[in-house]
Amino acid sequence: MTPRQPDLSVVIPALNEAAHLPYLLQDLSWQKNIQFEVIVVDGGSTDTTVEQCREFSTNSTFKIKTIESQPGRAVQLNKGTAISSADNLLFLHADSRIRNGSLLSNAQKFLSRQRQHNNNQQLCGHFPLKFSSSPGSEDDYYFYESKTYLNKADCINGDQGFWISKEYFNQLGKFDESLPYMEDARLALKIGADNNWITLPGEIETSARRFETEGFTKRQILNSFLCNFNAMSEPGYFEIAGDIYKQQDKADRLRLRPFLKATHRYMYADGAKTALRRWYQTGAYIASNAWQLAFALDCIKNKKHGLAPNADEASALDFYDRHLARIADWPLIKLLTGIVTIVWFYSLFLLR
Repeated sequence: MTPRQPDLSVVIPALNEAAHLPYLLQDLSWQKNIQFEVIVVDGGSTDTTVEQCREFSTNSTFKIKTIESQPGRAVQLNKGTAISSADNLLFLHADSRIRNGSLLSNAQKFLSRQRQHNNNQQLCGHFPLKFSSSPGSEDDYYFYESKTYLNKADCINGDQGFWISKEYFNQLGKFDESLPYMEDARLALKIGADNNWITLPGEIETSARRFETEGFTKRQILNSFLCNFNAMSEPGYFEIAGDIYKQQDKADRLRLRPFLKATHRYMYADGAKTALRRWYQTGAYIASNAWQLAFALDCIKNKKHGLAPNADEASALDFYDRHLARIADWPLIKLLTGIVTIVWFYSLFLLR
C-alpha cells in the first residue's frame, strides 16, 4: 500500500541544537489529526544534534529526515525544502516549543478555510509568539508578543513559523542565500508586499535567551539597524555586520560599538551623496514605523487592564492608521526623521 503523502513538511534548520531540538521533536510527536513529516537540516553541528535526531526517529510516530548542509540558515532551509514531500511547508526554529497538541491541525483547518474564502491559495500563516523568559521579566515582552499578532512589516520573523505553500515559496524565489541572516525577514517582506499574511490560531513559545544574554535594549537597537538595512535592500551592510556578529557570537553581552562603527563606515563608504540618500531612506523607514508608538500606548493600556497580548483593543493604533499614517509619507517628515535619527545615532556613538 502506498504511504499517504503528508499534509505538511516541517523544515527545521539546526546547528548545535542538542539542548533544544529534542524538546521540539517531542512536542511535534504530540500533534493530533494531521499527517506531517519533519526535515532537520544540520549545518555542521559539533554536538550530538544529528545523533539525537536519528535516535528519536527510530520510535517516532512521524517521518523524520535528517540531512546535512553547508552552514547558513537560508541554505539549510532551501535544501530541506528541496526534499520535502508535502504541498505545504512550515519553517520552524530548533528552539521553538509547541504546548498545544492541536496547534498544527487547527492551523491547517483555519488556513485552508481562509484560502478558500478569499480564493487565494497563496495566503501564508504565521503564529503569534510567547517568550519563555526568566521569572520576573515576563512583562518586558508584552509589547513584542502583542506585535506578533499583527501582519504589519517587520512584525513577522522566523521564530513565529512560516506556513506557506511550496508553489508560492518557489515563486517568491525561496530564501535569499546571499544573506548571512535576516533571510526570514526578507521573505516576510515579500509576502507582506503581496498582502498574503494571516495570523494563525494558537501560539509558539520561543526562548528569550538571546535578549537576556546579549541585553534587551542592545538587541533591540541592533534589530532596528538590521530591519532598516533590510528594508533598504542594502545587502552589503549584512556582509559587514555579519563578520562582526560572528566575532561576538560566543560573548555573554552584545557589544554595540563595533556595529555603530560599521554602520557609520557603511553609510559614507560610497560618498557623501550616497550617505545622504541612505540617511533619508533611514528616516523614511523610521517614519513608516511611527505606528508602533500608537500601538505601544494600546499595549500599556491593555496590560494595565489585565488583558492578554492578543487583545483586540487597539484604539490608538486604529486612530493612527485612519488619520496619521499618511503623514509618514510626506518628504518633509522623512527628512526631519532622518535628521533626528542622525542626532540620535551619533549621540549613541559618543556615549558608547
